[in-house]
Amino acid sequence: MEIEQFEINNKQIFICEEHHHVLKFWNQFRDEQPYLLTFDHHTDLHRAFQGFLNTVSYSGKQWKSQEEWDQQQSRLLAEMFGGHWNIINDLKHDEHIDAAIRAGIIKKALVYSHDSYHNKPDRVYCINGNENYNGQPVINNSQSYHLPSTIINSPDLERRLSLFDLWIPREEWINNYILDIDLDFFQTKESITPKDTAFFKALLQKAKGISIAKESKWIAVWACEYDADLTVKFLLETLLDLIKK
Repeated sequence: MEIEQFEINNKQIFICEEHHHVLKFWNQFRDEQPYLLTFDHHTDLHRAFQGFLNTVSYSGKQWKSQEEWDQQQSRLLAEMFGGHWNIINDLKHDEHIDAAIRAGIIKKALVYSHDSYHNKPDRVYCINGNENYNGQPVINNSQSYHLPSTIINSPDLERRLSLFDLWIPREEWINNYILDIDLDFFQTKESITPKDTAFFKALLQKAKGISIAKESKWIAVWACEYDADLTVKFLLETLLDLIKK
């Protein structure tokens, strides 16, 4: 498990390679019942242990019912958050948000992503949908940004993030949230170095803690598709500089 944890300006920073490993860090804030604001290219909203439990070869077992599947999921979550952190390796990189909500670590998740969550389950509300918000624990604000340079540029980010305000008052979460950033949110070097980062830096400063997933394989994909000079090293150093300022 490749992880680092350190402090910048009295704020805890956690860095890992695979996104689901942030759970160990988020668990440190359990007593504060924080909200989660996550910036990610993907939505990462699959059910906890979905990949593991749906593998037919798992102990040669076929689940008799959805209830049995749910019970096994609950058992795995209880064991993992009870201190058996090796079980985290049975999670996938897109199952950690559901795990955190089911375990009672975070109150709600505000997911700001490029991708949308198609065929969404009842537990997820997509702002670009037509249904009314019914208190779902996950709100997905998907923005198909065609200009990567705008994704954290202050006027653009503030306008896009304000869509969350239609469904959950900002004062409800703005003083009690973990900021989670997957580096694959940034597809080019320009995307993390826009003209105006004041609003993004304000979000960094107000967060109770910051988790960062490197997801190097996706940065390699973006380097091939969008920006040959893009590297994890550049993104991480630039992001940490923004946190320090």
